[in-house]
Amino acid sequence: MGSGGISVSVQRFSVKIPPQTAYGMTISSTADSGSGLPDLGVFAHEKVYTVYLDMRRTTAEHAPSWTLQYARLRSAAEVVAAADNPVQEGLTPPFPLTKELPKLNSELIRTYLRNVIVVYAVMDTQGKLQRLSVRQSPDARFNAPILATLTHWIFQPAQLNGQPVALKVLIGIPLLPYE
Repeated sequence: MGSGGISVSVQRFSVKIPPQTAYGMTISSTADSGSGLPDLGVFAHEKVYTVYLDMRRTTAEHAPSWTLQYARLRSAAEVVAAADNPVQEGLTPPFPLTKELPKLNSELIRTYLRNVIVVYAVMDTQGKLQRLSVRQSPDARFNAPILATLTHWIFQPAQLNGQPVALKVLIGIPLLPYE
């Protein structure tokens, strides 16, 4: 007779995560009141929103979330007018439709573990990132692959009163192992 035990073979499959259409939490603040990323002079006298982007492609991945901080892009005249009234009623957040992780050197990541790279961009009304620039980085060798990757991202644009609006954004990219 056998040992009476049962042998079970289990295969684990990764489930592809659909595009993000909601955020678990949205932080609303002003530029200097602590909203997740350092104050780099991008936002002033305006309501700033902070959300966290789920960077996993599948449920099995352990990619850390990225920080997305944004405010409506305004003309110079609108900025002056908004200084007295920073409230932006009805602004719906952008959601990433197409995103990818940059290919970064793992040794370089280990050297700067837990640092955050901060990228500035303008998100146009089509949801594409324009005028990308690195505002904070521990090492310039990270910059080119990150900027190249972000040019491929596409968002469902933010909307104000049902109309797409351009945003100025900061994207915080934590340097953590992605494996």
